[in-house]
Amino acid sequence: MIIVDHVIGGAPVDHHARDLPRDAQPHLWWFTSSQGAIVLGSAQSPEVVDRAACERYELDVVARRSGGGLVLVGLDREIWLDVLLPSAHPLWVADISRASAWLGEAWRDALRDLGVVGDITVHEGPMGRNELSSLVCFAGRAPGEVFIDRSKAVGISQRRTREWVRFQCALSLRWEADVMAAAVADPSVTAERLAGLGTDLELDVSVVVDAVQWRITERLAAR
Repeated sequence: MIIVDHVIGGAPVDHHARDLPRDAQPHLWWFTSSQGAIVLGSAQSPEVVDRAACERYELDVVARRSGGGLVLVGLDREIWLDVLLPSAHPLWVADISRASAWLGEAWRDALRDLGVVGDITVHEGPMGRNELSSLVCFAGRAPGEVFIDRSKAVGISQRRTREWVRFQCALSLRWEADVMAAAVADPSVTAERLAGLGTDLELDVSVVVDAVQWRITERLAAR
């Protein structure tokens, strides 16, 4: 059985704090946030963000338990999905460099199904790093993440326990380089440097949810 939950409204801090399930079934958690936030990866210091700028842009500052860099969420900036996989499931892979490959392929296939224009690919191989990737999620290339041409469409981070892996996925609908640059404390990180890192996609959210959910459940049920 695959358990699907749609959490409408609320704040990103509450979504990230949600407890892991107590059963042993795969879960899909779709989140829609009524509050904007800039979300730090688990290893990031709160000092990397400009608190005053975040207040001006009405962004909560939130820390997630999965790794990676800063992500802007909420107010229709992204489609947010958490996929929770129990360790007994056949798709569980202990190697974190390969663990999300199947999930990225599901997102890729769904975007192709929807007729999204561009070269839609899943990043394979080692982490692709640059001078911004440790700071901003969408500046790097992690295994399993999805790209349209040179822009990241789907960022994926992982939180792992002995019993679960929680994949946190964000499809970029509106990439706001100016807001991200303002929210970062380092003044050398400008909107020009961040331009084009994420995608801008005009898609019907409900149609995307249906397409992605079908492609994911197809893979979960096949194993």
